[in-house]
Amino acid sequence: MKKYPHNSIVCFVAIIFTTLFSLQACAQNDNTADLVKSGQADIKQVIINTSDELTEEELALLADDSHINISFANKSLQVEFADSFEERALGLMYRKRLCEDCGMLFQFDVERMASIWMKNTFVPLDLAYITVDGKIIDIMQLEPLDLTSVKSSKQVLYALEMNQGWFAKNKIKVGDKISIEGRVKQPSFK
Repeated sequence: MKKYPHNSIVCFVAIIFTTLFSLQACAQNDNTADLVKSGQADIKQVIINTSDELTEEELALLADDSHINISFANKSLQVEFADSFEERALGLMYRKRLCEDCGMLFQFDVERMASIWMKNTFVPLDLAYITVDGKIIDIMQLEPLDLTSVKSSKQVLYALEMNQGWFAKNKIKVGDKISIEGRVKQPSFK
C-alpha cells in the first residue's frame, strides 16, 4: 500500500486553521464584552448580531425597562414602549414567545401612513394602528417572518403589537379607544 505524506500535512494544516479560528472567535467575544462594558457597543445590537437562540436574560435586555401603561374600556396593562427609530426598527424581533398580555406600543415621530413587517419576528402577532386621539382604525393579523408590509388605512401616530388573537379575546375592536399613560413624547406636527 502506498503512503501519501501530503495527507498528514493537510490534516495538520486543518487542525492549525481550526484552532486559530476558534481562538480568534474567543478573542472577538472577549473584545465585544469589553466594548459593551465600556459603552462603545450597544448590547442590543451585540445580542442580535451574535445569537441565534436568545436566553431569558438576553430577552430581558432587549425589552429593557421602557414600558408604558395603556388601557381600554375593559382592560389595562403595561407594554413595552418604542419611541425611537432604533427601538421601532428592532420591535419584537428575535422573540420566541410573548407572555399573554405582553406587547409593544410604537410611537412614530409624526402622524403618518405607517407600515410594519415581520422581518426576524418569530411570534404571530395582532397589529392595531391607532390615531393621534387614541382611536383604533385597523386590527390585522401578522404571520411570523412575513416580509409583506402591512399598511395603515389612515394616518396614525401609534401601532400596538400583541399576541395574535389578543384583541378578539379581550373584545377590543376597530373604533375602540385606547388611553396611553406615562411617558409619551408630544408628537411634532408639520
